[in-house]
Amino acid sequence: MLTLGIAQPAKAGIEFGLEAGMNLSKLSVSKNLKQFTDPQNRYGFYVGPKMNFNFLGFGGDVALLYNQRRLSLTDHTSKTFRSVEVPVNFRYTLGLSSIVAVYASTGPQFGFNIGNRKWGIVDAIKRENMIVSWNIGAGVKLAGHVELGIGYNIMLSKYAKIYGADTYFFRANTFQVQAAYLF
Repeated sequence: MLTLGIAQPAKAGIEFGLEAGMNLSKLSVSKNLKQFTDPQNRYGFYVGPKMNFNFLGFGGDVALLYNQRRLSLTDHTSKTFRSVEVPVNFRYTLGLSSIVAVYASTGPQFGFNIGNRKWGIVDAIKRENMIVSWNIGAGVKLAGHVELGIGYNIMLSKYAKIYGADTYFFRANTFQVQAAYLF
């Protein structure tokens, strides 16, 4: 009986739902510049439709998320950036019972800027139009409809550039806490 409960994967098929979550991002600069260091994480949120697909525990998820995050270079310089994010994750789900399943996921995420690219009075800092990152995450699925998870988003491309005598690049790795309701 225990073997059957563990071996039973989460429900097979395609599910649609709504995902929302919170971002905690930290900027890192390509060169060690004292005027651009701020050890604090910056916050944001995301929300949008999600689709899961699953067959015998293997599957994936894809979402179309409105993302808003506030980043800062120093204690006095911060800005809110908006984007549309498209995570495409591969995942494995293990059904522990008919009520609880756990999952692990990983995959690329593509972000498209939908707001102002410039940061600062002299517009020397410009955000990229498209960014690419990699997601790693895990979570639980409760009662077949609610997913609660955590994840880490590793920036693969440059988030922004500072133009001047030298060119510097920023990256923004992000810790995420998420919840989804699947219909």
